[in-house]
Amino acid sequence: MEETRKKKQNKTGIALMAAGLIMILAAGALFLFNSMSDKKAGDTAQKLVEQVLEAADENAVIAVPAQDSEEKMPEVEIDGVKYIGIVSVPKLGVTLPVQADWSLDKLKVSPCRYTGNLEDGSMIICAHNYRSHFGRLGTLTAGDIVYFTDANHLTYTYKVRYLEDIDRYDSDAMKAEGDWDMTLFTCTYNGRARVTARLIRTVEES
Repeated sequence: MEETRKKKQNKTGIALMAAGLIMILAAGALFLFNSMSDKKAGDTAQKLVEQVLEAADENAVIAVPAQDSEEKMPEVEIDGVKYIGIVSVPKLGVTLPVQADWSLDKLKVSPCRYTGNLEDGSMIICAHNYRSHFGRLGTLTAGDIVYFTDANHLTYTYKVRYLEDIDRYDSDAMKAEGDWDMTLFTCTYNGRARVTARLIRTVEES
């Protein structure tokens, strides 16, 4: 009887150890997959930065209506995808192309315009939480600098006013008007909220 009980305990222990090992391996595989996706996204975005700048130099830039705005913004097209410029965050060490509109697939490549317009201070840029994109957005503090260069090579300088977390479903709060001129956001790693940086414009350069 005692021997049977010990055998059952041993089998249970082995099963638990096996389950634990499987979970560790799965976590490692997921980490590796995410790391590879992050690197791929970063490498692709860096190549696109140069292409966006070259396209702006070589092609006539057409001003088109921005999403949810009557104002117009210049954009260039590369391989059938439209870009409105480049966002640079020196503190995070990222310089990234910004696509003219967004989708989940597009976010795997680079940041996208979520809505709004540059000139009227309503533009919102979203990005994946890859470290090579906006994954470290939450480390910014008030006063940190952000640059945005549009498709006509006009650079706008911004400073972070403050950061906030917004519920993932609260689009009204994300799009709300306030004392800021641009918004950057990404999702938290658990996907329940959006890390949001509100920016104010300080200088405009050619």
